[in-house]
Amino acid sequence: MKGYSMLTKLFRGMKCRRVGNSGLWVSEIGLGTWKWGYPSYDGSRVDEHEGFKILDRALELGIFHWDTASSYNNKSGNSERLIGRYFASRGSRVRDTVVLATKVTLPARAEHEMEREFTPNERGSNRKYILTAVDNCLRSLHTDRIDILYLHEPSLMPDGSWETPLAETWGAFEDVVNKGKAVYLAVSNMTAAQFDENAAALASVTKNPSRHLIAVQNWYNLAERRKVATEGEDRLEGYEEAFLNFAWKKKIGVIPFFPLASGLLSGRYRRGSLEKASGRIFDDGGNWKDLFLTERNLELVENLAGIADRKGCSIAQLSIAWLLSHDIVPSVIAGVTRMEQLEDNAGAVNVSLTADDLAELDRISRD
Repeated sequence: MKGYSMLTKLFRGMKCRRVGNSGLWVSEIGLGTWKWGYPSYDGSRVDEHEGFKILDRALELGIFHWDTASSYNNKSGNSERLIGRYFASRGSRVRDTVVLATKVTLPARAEHEMEREFTPNERGSNRKYILTAVDNCLRSLHTDRIDILYLHEPSLMPDGSWETPLAETWGAFEDVVNKGKAVYLAVSNMTAAQFDENAAALASVTKNPSRHLIAVQNWYNLAERRKVATEGEDRLEGYEEAFLNFAWKKKIGVIPFFPLASGLLSGRYRRGSLEKASGRIFDDGGNWKDLFLTERNLELVENLAGIADRKGCSIAQLSIAWLLSHDIVPSVIAGVTRMEQLEDNAGAVNVSLTADDLAELDRISRD
């Protein structure tokens, strides 16, 4: 599937691609800021001091596609606020350099508000929520516009129908763009069928024939390839190839998040040394260990380690390079909590995969 998004340009040595059938260019490595905020009270891992250093270095490396959401870190909204203080500190030239993406659907508290009971109108995809949430995002981010505005996830009734009529949802987004508060529109955590419904709704309300959904941001990595085609917590029912073919035909960008499977594909968790391992899979509790540290996944990591050694790269770089081998993937959102992770991720664009490499990766990662 060669074509529209494999054309590349360079910015400070970083390769850049266009997002779907749009004129927007993004760095192949994106910066995810899910665990950014105030670690002392919101469960994040990156504070303002370390965050500013990482953001400065990201731009030095040519990583200018930055991704956040209004609700990150336990609905605190602090990821956006940290980025906003950075923009306020660094000035308009830096803000103009960055392609800033954020998402709305989930509720967010006021700054330093520890608890809040939200009304049904303070989340979802209704007009009242969307217009208010976007204005709150702009204030938090210290900016006058959002470059890629996502509908974060589907808001569904128990029977699977849409909670809010889609014409209302996309009519609100249309007004946001018309007022200059957002530049491009996209969706996240959606199936192909859901994407089609939302794209049709936008087309029905817009008066601008060039306005369309440019991307879908979904969970996608070598360990969970089916997940790209699903929404919610379902990891087994999707069909990767059908979804990618759908995206290709529609000329939309597929932007993976969770590319390293909670650190599994960083090489941190290796068979024979799990008792010494630490990181998110252990720290976040719940069923994360049962989900990721399976025999199948540990075998996959060992196989990837052998290929990475042969290619002279890290397991993380190999995993990101595999995602970037898909023409319809313009950028990979890789979450960063330490500077060395940023440096390592940036090196993924220099990993060249041959046809034999791709065939081997396909064989060892299929479930």
